[in-house]
This record gives sequence, structure tokens and C-alpha cells, in this order.
Amino acid sequence: MLPACPMPRNVPGPQRVRWQWRIALPDTSSEIEHRDRPTIVRYGVLVLAVTMAVILYLDRMSISVAMPAISKDLDIPIENVADSVAAFFWCYALFQVPAGWLGDRWGGRRALSLYVVAWSLAIAGMGFVGGLASLLVLRALLGIGQAGAYATTASFLRRWVPFTSRGFANSAVSLGGRAGGVLAPSLTALLMSLVAAGGWYVDTWRPVFVAYAFIGLAWAIVFWRAFRDRPSEHPRTNDAEVALIAGPGGATDDAPASQHALSARALVRSRSLWFLMLINYTINVGWILVGTLLPTYLIKVHGRSELEAGFATSLVAAAGMSGCLAGGFATDALVRRLGLVWGRRAPCMIAYGGAAIAYALCFLLDDPRAIVAMLVVASFLGDFGLGSVWCTYQDIGNAYAGTVLGVGNMCGNIGAAMATSFVPRLAERFGWSASFALSAAAYGVAAIAWMGVDARRSIVPRASSSAPASDDLV
Repeated sequence: MLPACPMPRNVPGPQRVRWQWRIALPDTSSEIEHRDRPTIVRYGVLVLAVTMAVILYLDRMSISVAMPAISKDLDIPIENVADSVAAFFWCYALFQVPAGWLGDRWGGRRALSLYVVAWSLAIAGMGFVGGLASLLVLRALLGIGQAGAYATTASFLRRWVPFTSRGFANSAVSLGGRAGGVLAPSLTALLMSLVAAGGWYVDTWRPVFVAYAFIGLAWAIVFWRAFRDRPSEHPRTNDAEVALIAGPGGATDDAPASQHALSARALVRSRSLWFLMLINYTINVGWILVGTLLPTYLIKVHGRSELEAGFATSLVAAAGMSGCLAGGFATDALVRRLGLVWGRRAPCMIAYGGAAIAYALCFLLDDPRAIVAMLVVASFLGDFGLGSVWCTYQDIGNAYAGTVLGVGNMCGNIGAAMATSFVPRLAERFGWSASFALSAAAYGVAAIAWMGVDARRSIVPRASSSAPASDDLV
């Protein structure tokens, strides 16, 4: 407070001295500006989702390197160890819908924490298996535990990410899964070699599985403490961030799915969902060649060394990872320019059509380097559409995005499980060119099927689901 100042005395006539008090107030403009700036909690939520995807695939794919050692140490045929992989995929596929529904009903915080703890305990148990029966059971439990991870993540990302950035966020999670799949073989092999060099007098793969379990359990603790189901519930979000997330087309803090009913009839009557189920099935059938069988093809057909085959596989996988991010940016930009329907359709139709052409060209090529180059293109384009696919499930599913994505993901994993067994037999009988032709046909069907998908048509009426009117963006 400044000192009082008397009024001037040189005024005509008798005059009483009046005192004015001037108060010096601090400059609060910067403080107000800072308070109005949105907080960035949503980015932390996205980081948690991406790291979960890395751990998901790290635990899932770690067995690929350990299979020969498991077969030797447990004295069981390698084919039976492969049966445990099939047990995982079938349980993972069949539990997609119930796990996704539970994620919608409970919310991401409770459901995803439970899923990660469950599958971490299963991977830890694999470090103590004594035979084929226990291995089959624990791989099945691993599949059940992981079944709801992506569906639940899609559900809470819808509430935490602005509509205009949803493609990028979904593709970033897909990229995390791809990164975990690339990391798993090399990291598992490295850790197994360290165990062997350390002379622990145990089977080299056992401590590795237990170590992976601790990573998952640590993530679950961090997630439980740092995450809330809705932005408005988080102690570190301000009103500006909540408003930004719920901006044009964004998800409001709608009521949890437990307050509304989703009927099987509504799912069955959704034309878009049927086409998305077909799309998920076909892109997984088309992907299986580069996803699991490429090293076998290069070694058997072209006589490449394991090192050369591994390098080519890593190159193809890296192309897919870059395609994930590029496709996410593309669908966000195209929705702003073309509207919701074609902003989701166009990236996938172009990408899947291009992937079909790349696979078809492999059918005509003999040079392995040229074939790998085409598969790099196919991998990039195949993963380019993942962001659009996830976004469309969120668009039509609203508060039930987890359940709806679970339906589609179930079909995709059934396709992957069937193709894993069918494609090698097809190649053995008709040659690997037939496998390339199958992948080309699968992606071609997926490209055409997108004409039947309308992201504006919600499965649950807006009035019932309290969902945002994101489909008004046309």
C-alpha cells in the first residue's frame, strides 16, 4: 500500500483536505494466463497406454525365442510348445467381447489394472511350469488376461483424447504394440544369455519370464495411482484441459456404460460393425505372412542366413511402425477436410489397396531383395490403416467402444489363429506364391469392405449413451 496523498491546497475557497488511498495491486495477468492454459495430463495418459502396449507384446512374443529351450528343458516336442501359442490366441480371441464389456462397465482404471496384474501373474507362472499341461494352462490364462487390454484402452482414450487427435493417439498405441513385438525376441535372447553366463543353474528362460512379470506389476501400480477414468475426475487436470478434450466432436464426461444397456440386437443390426469384423479378419490373414512367417520364407526358399532373415524382418517391422504413426496423422487431417465418413474410409481404402498390389507384385518377383522391398511397402500400408480402424470403433461404439472393438478384435484374432496354421500348409502344397496371392486377396477384400462402413452411424442412439455428437462432423 502506497502512502496517502493530500489533495492540492491551491484551490479557491475554504477547502477540507481529503485523503485518497492508492493500493498497489500485483500484476496477475501472467497468473491468469497460466491458469487458463490447458494442463497436459492427457499426454501422460497416452504414454501409459503406449507403454502398456509395449509390455503387452513383450510378454506375448517372448515365448517365440524361448520355445526351443522350453522344449528341451521340459522334454516335450516343439509342436506341443507351439500348441501353447495356439491356446493363447484362441483364448485371447474368445475373451475379447466379455473383457471389453467389463472394461466399459468398470471403467479403465479398475479393468485394465486387473488385466495387467492377471497376465503378469500368468507370465510369472510360466517361469515355474513343470510340463505341457501347466504350460498350456498358463498360456491360456495369459491370453485371457490380455484379451481386454486394447478394447479397454480404446474406451478410455475416447474420453481422454480430443476428437481431432484421436487418430494419432490410437496409432501411437498400435505402434507401441509393434515396438514390443520387435523388442521381445532380441531382449529375451539377451536376458537368456545373461542368465546362462551367470551360472544360475536354472533353465535360462525361467528368470526372464519372472522379470517380465515384475515390469507389468510395476506398470499396474503406476497406472492405478496416476490414472482416472475421466478427465474431470483427475486432480491434476484443469477446466481448460477438460474443455479442450470435450471440444468439437470430443467425448464428454458421459455416464459409464453400466448405466445403459447394450443389446445384442443393436450389435447385430449394425452394418458398419459387420463390415469392420470382415475387415479385421482379412487384414490379420493378410498380415500373418510378414508378421510371423517371413523368416521361414527367406531361409527355406531363398537360402538366406538367420541373420539376413532377421534383418529383413526387422526392416519390414520398422516400416509397419512408421505406417502406424503416418496413418494416425492422415485420418485426423482427412476428417477435418473430407468429413467423418471419408476421413476414416479414404486412408484405409488407399492403404489396403496399395498393400494388395504390393503382395501381388511379390507373386511375380524372384529376386529376394525386390520381394523384401515390396513387403516393406506392404507392411507400411497395412499398418497405415490401424488408426482409422480404432477410431471408427470409437465413433460407432461411443460409451461401448471397448465392447465394440472387442467384437472386431475377436474376429481379427480368429483370422490370425487360422492363418497361422493354414498359410504354411498352403505354401507347402502350392508354393509360397500362393501365400502371397492369399495376402493380396485379403487386403483387396478389406479395401472394398470399407465402402460398407459409415462412422456416423452409432450403434447406440445418442440419447441413450450420452455420447458426443462427433458424427456431426461431416
